[in-house]
Amino acid sequence: MDPITLLLFAVGLCFDSFAVSLSCGMVCYACSRRRLVRFAAVLGLCQGLMPLIGWSLAARFRTVIEAYDHWVAFVLLLFLGGRMIRESFGEEDDAARRLKGNPFALGRNVVLGVATSIDALVAGIAMALLPLAVVPSDSQLINMLAAAGVIAVVTLAASLVGLYLGRRSRGRLGEWAERIGGMILILIGLKVLVEHLMDA
Repeated sequence: MDPITLLLFAVGLCFDSFAVSLSCGMVCYACSRRRLVRFAAVLGLCQGLMPLIGWSLAARFRTVIEAYDHWVAFVLLLFLGGRMIRESFGEEDDAARRLKGNPFALGRNVVLGVATSIDALVAGIAMALLPLAVVPSDSQLINMLAAAGVIAVVTLAASLVGLYLGRRSRGRLGEWAERIGGMILILIGLKVLVEHLMDA
């Protein structure tokens, strides 16, 4: 996974956090800038940590499924993308239900962060099956740490944008955000599969 693919990957993953931030921004009438930044930072931190957890778990079993790793990565990304698209057509998702109450309270903020980063945990498993070339280092651990950092920063930025747009608009942009994110993940999965088949 090269830096450009990683950036697209991070953008695809961050749309859940963007959609939640958009919804929270719509109910934030008098939030301080500090509280908004903390909210986005928690989402970014969770989104960065989850792929590391998934990667560390899957890296131990990589040699067992190495012959099929491209298919496993493709299926995982197809599943994630398809689920995001399917959930975008639902009336109310789990994250929206959790918005009842104050989403900016730290405890609820962490719950939202974990809820929106479950997909990133599965994505981390997929990343363990792919060669990472994010920074000029042969160490996959260093490359994965760099990748997690990129994912966290992209999510932080997307969450801040979502909060801003949510405060400015009262429309339903979240469902479209999830659909776009799902399509990006599916396209990356197809790219992984096609590149492997062409190399073979």
